Amino acid sequence: MLVLVAGGAGVAIARSTPSLEAVGPTSVSGTEATAVFEVGDRTVRQIRYDDGGTLRYTFRLENDGPLPVTVLGLDEEQADPRLFTFVGLTEQTIGAGESADLTLAMSMGGCETLSSRSGSFVSTIAVRTQQAGLFEDVVVLALPEEVHTGSPREAFCPNSTATSRPQG
Repeated sequence: MLVLVAGGAGVAIARSTPSLEAVGPTSVSGTEATAVFEVGDRTVRQIRYDDGGTLRYTFRLENDGPLPVTVLGLDEEQADPRLFTFVGLTEQTIGAGESADLTLAMSMGGCETLSSRSGSFVSTIAVRTQQAGLFEDVVVLALPEEVHTGSPREAFCPNSTATSRPQG
């Protein structure tokens, strides 16, 4: 919320961080197989790992705030999901009360550092935003689904060796 208060010789501005929510519908490209299932109150998007491939996860972002918000991309500080490396996020301006589709790009790699069938989740991302062309914030978004992949068996992990993977 942006509040302007005029008094005397100046103007004071009070504001809040953007009110953003990641919702469906969602879609995925860059993998041969994907499935969505419910585990209790969680929605999980299981994707097939593709070493060296780039996964593109598209979701809708709603701006419930009173000001337009520009998504500037991903913040440098992110959780480390091990089998995913964050590559980028669509830059987009979303009007007040409007929504837009954004695509999160993640490269897949590192299976040789995890034991076979170990998993990796992405459930939140930190997004750099700007309101009204002035105010920059970092907003942590909960994705509409927890994106999960598993480390494949040795035959599908081309750089794995007898000693590169932990036992388990």
